[in-house]
Amino acid sequence: MFVASLSVMPLARLDFFNVSPRYKYFKYLSIFMFLWTLIIGLVYITTNPYITYYASLTIYPLVFLLTALIFLAIMKYLNRRVPKLLIYFFVLFFILDIGFSYTNNLHQLVLQIGFSNSLTYDMISSANHGTVFYIHTAICYSILLIAMVSIMGSLFNNLKKEKDVFPFVTMVLAIILGITANIIHIFVYSIALDPTYIALVLLITLLYGIFYMRDLKLIFKFNGNEFILNNLREMYLLVNQRGIIISASNELVSRFKLDIESELTFDDFKRLAVEKAVIYKDSKSIENYYDKNKIYLHMMEKEINLPFLKHSGKFYLFYDETQNQKNINDINYVMTHDLMTKIYNRNYFESLEKDIENNYNNYSLIMFDLDGLKLFNDYLGHSEGDKLLIRFAETLKDISKKYENLIPIRMGGDEFLLIALNKDMNDIEEIVYDLKKNTSSTNLSEHIGFSYGYSQNNFSNKRFRKVLIEADVNLYTMKTSRKKAKEELEEYLKRHQVTHI
Repeated sequence: MFVASLSVMPLARLDFFNVSPRYKYFKYLSIFMFLWTLIIGLVYITTNPYITYYASLTIYPLVFLLTALIFLAIMKYLNRRVPKLLIYFFVLFFILDIGFSYTNNLHQLVLQIGFSNSLTYDMISSANHGTVFYIHTAICYSILLIAMVSIMGSLFNNLKKEKDVFPFVTMVLAIILGITANIIHIFVYSIALDPTYIALVLLITLLYGIFYMRDLKLIFKFNGNEFILNNLREMYLLVNQRGIIISASNELVSRFKLDIESELTFDDFKRLAVEKAVIYKDSKSIENYYDKNKIYLHMMEKEINLPFLKHSGKFYLFYDETQNQKNINDINYVMTHDLMTKIYNRNYFESLEKDIENNYNNYSLIMFDLDGLKLFNDYLGHSEGDKLLIRFAETLKDISKKYENLIPIRMGGDEFLLIALNKDMNDIEEIVYDLKKNTSSTNLSEHIGFSYGYSQNNFSNKRFRKVLIEADVNLYTMKTSRKKAKEELEEYLKRHQVTHI
């Protein structure tokens, strides 16, 4: 009864085998194993000799079918290709097995006993076997041997790599017990229940047990967590102890075109995802630069311990924080940028002070004060004054693209600052020359006049504030010398103010 109950148990949850194509054949294996149990039960309880005879003979092709299914199931589980020629052989031999079994009354090549109305199960059990039976048995054991060597080899490799002792030892004991039971049945004591049936039921049950304890998808399925996973708002990945992804949410599979059945590893996933996503555990680890072409996934990681194994699988949850990161980026932009000129503002400048002072020994500060912003506002209107500021800011941005390590900042009003990192005095003079050239025009309404002053910390360990003060002093010196230029600008704007109102 115990062995029979083991053959029935998998039928209660055949849906387990739908979690992966690797278990496709195990579903059929469970069904036909249960059929064998029914036939054995029928043989024991029936008194009809016809049923007894042909039900007993049905077991032989059924055993071959189960053996072939065990082989196919193990090969599929190990992701090994089975030659089509071998599958054709299985089909052909199964048909021949059925044919020889059901015509045994004519030739007695399977069992050397014919049908009679006085036939009993004991008579069938004690009958000698024919030539076809031995061929059938040799083929079944050969197929089973190849399957066992394959699965044992895989389990032994896991034993060496992962110190996973339990599956290997369990399978060794199961094989030893199966062989021992058959030897006792043949040479020592005739067991009432077919030892082949006992051995195959125990073997398949142990395989199920090993797969269950090593497959996180089955664990989640058995514990009812699959429903929760399928209804999660968040994307998820389920990774086994070898780092192979065994399950993923549909959205994650769709977004990143994941092929779960190809034994994709978590590292493979990260390499695929980097083109489309920014994945992070801590928001502090994200670069300040926001990439609008990528999604932002906040990853949470949880270890899942496996039975009888020191290693563990991992469960990853991914929260789509793209909108939040965009909002944060927008807020940071407002905090660090001048909204009119689209360059950095004084807040950003103050946040840089300590970083520059601590990490750069060579930097320069170039301060600018525009000529006549108030005159533009007074004579041409504030919109023209705004355009003046924007045109100068655009010029600063163009210069910053041309030369590396320049940071343009609007300090407020008509004051601007250019931070130059790792530049010598020749570089600074060239930058100022380019800036003058790009803002110069014979048309005074388009010309941008400015005063400037700069100071440098060239490995002299000056404090940042001291460099800033020196640049400001130099700016003031130039500014006092540009009164004539401002007067000319004012005269020009007076003459043209009517045309702009």
